[in-house]
Amino acid sequence: MGSKKFRNKLCVYCARETSVTGDHVFAREFFLPNRRCNLPQVPTCGPCNNAKSKIEHYLTALLPFGGRHTDALESLTTLVPKRLERNKKLQRHLATRRSTVWSLENGVYRQAMTVPLEPGSIEQLFALIAKGLAWHHWRLYFTEEHTLEAMALTSFGEKFLQQNFFDLNVAQRVQVSLGEGTVQYEAVQGVDCSHITVWRFKVYGGLAMGGDPEAPNEVCNQIAVLTAPNRTFRMAELLSKFGAIPKEKAADLFSSSQNK
Repeated sequence: MGSKKFRNKLCVYCARETSVTGDHVFAREFFLPNRRCNLPQVPTCGPCNNAKSKIEHYLTALLPFGGRHTDALESLTTLVPKRLERNKKLQRHLATRRSTVWSLENGVYRQAMTVPLEPGSIEQLFALIAKGLAWHHWRLYFTEEHTLEAMALTSFGEKFLQQNFFDLNVAQRVQVSLGEGTVQYEAVQGVDCSHITVWRFKVYGGLAMGGDPEAPNEVCNQIAVLTAPNRTFRMAELLSKFGAIPKEKAADLFSSSQNK
C-alpha cells in the first residue's frame, strides 16, 4: 500500500491532491486471502484513501450476503463473522433490519433473506472504482468538468446498456476477471471523447439486489457506471431514471437460501 511507485502523483479520486500511497481499486477484503494477487492499484491522497476505506469496511461485511459465487459463501463463513464482531453497530443493524421475502430470480420465485444497504453506498463506492480503473487502464482523470453516474441496474437497464453501449463500435474495450471470478468487469470507451466510458460490474457472481419500486420482487445483479463531460451526459440521466434502482431507495441484497 505504501509503494513509492504511487507517491507524489495526482490523486486518482479527487484529481486535486498529491498522492501519498497506492490504493487497491477493489479492496483486498472483497477476496479470499488466496485470491488477492495482482489486484489493480492507483495513486491516492490520504483523505480520499480514508473515505473510500470507510465505505469498503461497510460493504465488505455485507455484499457477500447477496453473492452467488462460491467464494461469497466461504467469505460468509470465514471472514464476515470477524468483521461483524468488530462492528457491533452493524451487527445490530443486521439483526433488526433483515427480513424474508419472495424474490424473482431467473424466472423463478425463491424465498430469500433481505439485507438492506445504506442508500447510495454501493453507487458511491463503484463511482470511485470506475475512476480508479479508468486511470489504471487508460490514465484518465475526472474533474469537476465531468460527471460519473453509478447505478444498480434493473433488467431493463441491463438491456439498455448492452444495446446502446456495449453492442456499438468503440475506441477501446476491456474485460477482466479478478480472483477466479470474484469480481468481473467490462468497460468501453467512446470514439469521439476519451472521457465517455461505460463500466459494468459483477461482484460475487452477480449481487442479487432488489429495490426497484416498479418490480419489488425482481432481482438485479449488475452495477454500472457511466462517465462523460458534463455537457454530454443526457443518455446516462435517462438510464439512471428508467433503468436503475433509485439511489434514495436503499437497495436490498437478496441472500440465497444457502447464504442464510
